[in-house]
Amino acid sequence: MTDQSFRSNYACVVGGAGPAGMGFLFNAYKTGALASLARSGLLVVDAALAVGRGRLGDYHITANSVGDVFLDCLRDPALLPIFAPLEHSAAFRRLRDDPHGAPMLTQVGELLAHASTLFMRYVTGHLGVDVALGTRIEKIVAGDDAGFQLALRSGSRSWQIDCGALVLNLGGRQNREYLNWSLAEQDLQLPHDGPTVYSSDALLSLSPAELVELFGDRVGPDTRFTVVGGSHSAFSVLDNLACALDCLGLEQLTLIHRAPIRLFFESVEEARSAGYEVDESMDVCPVSGRVNRSGGLRYRAHQVGSDVLANGYVSGTRVKVEMLRMDDRSPANRARLEQCCRDPGVMVQAIGYQPCLPAMRHANGEPLQVRESKGGLDSDAAGCLRDLSGRPIPGLYSFGLGSGLAANPMLGSERSFDSRIYGVWQFHHDASGRVIEALQEHLANRAAQAPASVMDTQLEGAPFVLPALG
Repeated sequence: MTDQSFRSNYACVVGGAGPAGMGFLFNAYKTGALASLARSGLLVVDAALAVGRGRLGDYHITANSVGDVFLDCLRDPALLPIFAPLEHSAAFRRLRDDPHGAPMLTQVGELLAHASTLFMRYVTGHLGVDVALGTRIEKIVAGDDAGFQLALRSGSRSWQIDCGALVLNLGGRQNREYLNWSLAEQDLQLPHDGPTVYSSDALLSLSPAELVELFGDRVGPDTRFTVVGGSHSAFSVLDNLACALDCLGLEQLTLIHRAPIRLFFESVEEARSAGYEVDESMDVCPVSGRVNRSGGLRYRAHQVGSDVLANGYVSGTRVKVEMLRMDDRSPANRARLEQCCRDPGVMVQAIGYQPCLPAMRHANGEPLQVRESKGGLDSDAAGCLRDLSGRPIPGLYSFGLGSGLAANPMLGSERSFDSRIYGVWQFHHDASGRVIEALQEHLANRAAQAPASVMDTQLEGAPFVLPALG
């Protein structure tokens, strides 16, 4: 434990020190922006007692990127002295020794946690970055001067700070309301005595043995297992359930999906040699030439998706997969959809993340509401969130889980992809890079309009105790 006195006013607060928040901090350090932010006042807040991992390391699934993609987030020359101890990390060695294989996310989470702890030790000691772990942002008030007041709490202690800009990546959540809304769009509903709904987050965090313990006594000819979704997480759920429950006699899983199932390929030629039909105007990224670069299934999920599309079975198991399109209005398909929603059984929600946000309001007390887009919160090209009328909220940025960024033609994506872009590499490079540039411009404009002495005010009262990085 360490004692630390906090300022009452910061230039910037980074809310959330998971993969997205740490991606912002790593990138700011590489570009030289972090030292400037620290001099003006930089506070990092996270509800957890550790940094870098978020929930990423909880998932018992294969990543949708190869190991070298994650290592690329750590290999910038500016970071090498900080990360020298990673040479002794088992997770680092596993990814380094198999750079072209897709690692387990548990390994990625372990690596990011170790790297982030090393990084935070360095920047707190050498740059004066303030860190409050085990601390929640309970309320955000947007001021009339394009700044913010934050109400913070750690245990029984609460206090307030002001800041000029806020980078808010507090993670995402899957809720029943979003599932109900998605089904209602197709005139489907879940009755109270219908299936028991689980989130893909919850199930992907369970080991095979834990899945057997949870569902072992429910596997039978009369129990329906249904997964709603068509992305990496949906096919990972199919894979995990089939592999864990095959030995117990699970015969079939049902997949309900909205859009066509898309597979990722490095090139049009590779896709066509695999028998995959490509629409070059819609499916090909004009920058990279890759097929379904943003929306396609990769690695293990790609294999599962390919086998399900080709022969209707989960790879390496005897479990069949029934596929139902939500928008297929044929009588037979409609009857099956309604039966899946009506019958008791298990339903897994693998669609959409909503951001974890604290209460937000304007200085006059009116609620501050941010506009949503397909796949996350709506923002401009620099990650600045928009209000319900579509106006950017100056100084408020988000690009992590539950927010994402819209596809940018300059960075590359296929035209058929209309959701939000997520990914650890994006968090550490393109997404955070655009936020850093916009945030610096925003703070420069504020500094030109406000007395410099405002940034030097220190919090009065007793020092606050926070968990040490370790």
